[in-house]
Amino acid sequence: MISFLIKHKKIILIITLAFFLGSIVYLGADAYRRGNFSNTAAQVGSADITYRDLYRVTEDRARVLRNQGVDVDENMMKFLQQQFLAALISEEVLNQAAHQAGLEVSDYEIAYDIQTSPFFSQNGQFNKTAYEYALKRSVGMTPAQFENQLRKGKLADRFRGVLYSYYKLTPEEIKYEYKKQHGNLKNFDENKNEFASQLMDTKMQTAQTGFFDQFNSEVEIKTFLQD
Repeated sequence: MISFLIKHKKIILIITLAFFLGSIVYLGADAYRRGNFSNTAAQVGSADITYRDLYRVTEDRARVLRNQGVDVDENMMKFLQQQFLAALISEEVLNQAAHQAGLEVSDYEIAYDIQTSPFFSQNGQFNKTAYEYALKRSVGMTPAQFENQLRKGKLADRFRGVLYSYYKLTPEEIKYEYKKQHGNLKNFDENKNEFASQLMDTKMQTAQTGFFDQFNSEVEIKTFLQD
């Protein structure tokens, strides 16, 4: 069922974090030696990200990989924990920015997503008992916890959409960048769409980097996950 959550959060958040993790304040093993270990895996300002949430998504992903025949050893688990912690930090950053921008996700949107999800239906209709049972059995969440997580994911997506909306590509820019990279416009028409998509990805990465760098200069971000 966590796969349902991750689908809404868009795992691209992991990629997003790769562009600013270097600026995060890592406490890691040193924090453990100083006796600062707690149930908190990371902090974004005053908001805590708990080990319980981190282990929940990590274990679910590990289970999926094992079902696909992948050998999930200790090193793989550490890697997954690092990646999903990055995703959870990213989501919290985007949520805080969204609140500052006055964005919100309505109760109706959350209810619609849940009631139209095939995960929580019987005979094509939403079933509250099936909903509560699925959450408890699969992810150990209450409906309130799940709905809060879903809201955070949708709000993060909403702010990302606002961030992206400021960046456009003009036909002239696409042609200029293509010529700059290839030295000429040979096969431009055939490759234009694919090249424009790649160029837009690069532009979005630049936008994300700038945003996260600015956010991290204003809000302290700490992680307590051991290497």
